[in-house]
Amino acid sequence: MSRVQRAGLRQGIIQTSLEIGSERGEEGLTMRGIAARLGVSATALYQHFESKSKILREIRIYGAELLQSEVLEPAASTEDPAERLINAGRNYVQFAKSHKWLYSVMMGNEQIDWSQHNTEEVDLLLRPLKTFQGWMEEGAARGCWRGDVDLSLASFRIWMSLHGLCTMLLSGRISEAHPAFPRKDEQSFVDEFIGSMIACLKP
Repeated sequence: MSRVQRAGLRQGIIQTSLEIGSERGEEGLTMRGIAARLGVSATALYQHFESKSKILREIRIYGAELLQSEVLEPAASTEDPAERLINAGRNYVQFAKSHKWLYSVMMGNEQIDWSQHNTEEVDLLLRPLKTFQGWMEEGAARGCWRGDVDLSLASFRIWMSLHGLCTMLLSGRISEAHPAFPRKDEQSFVDEFIGSMIACLKP
């Protein structure tokens, strides 16, 4: 098998794992099932990934890159830092809804063991958060936030708040069907949640 073929198979393993995981959940994702759908031997699979946990680790990295391209890059062209964060927040919610299983692996799976990742992988996993932090620093330089805002802490709080919102939405605990739902529709609730979160940072 050529280097190109090996690279193609590795990417195929990741994509097939995403398909099976989305259909059957993590418990339904097996090495044998991945190999069968790809039409390759289990031996060929193990040449790339020694276990399912290694595949899930790779999926998290893939998810971080996808988060960057689908959530942050589209918002990056927004001139005002506060509006940029709001747009990124909306994109984040849509990302979680569009990639439910992938999001669950990224955010609801076991805690990442950072010591098992090399420097390049850590950079990829942290890139979305670093982008948020960069936007916060730009906003501070332009006088968008209160002077007492801790930029690193605020970036984490935004991420934590968005994750909490997505978790509640995906589990159905926040929905228009809730008997005490406070807004006319889910989108207006999401927009107000994100807007108020960013407004708290302003002078």
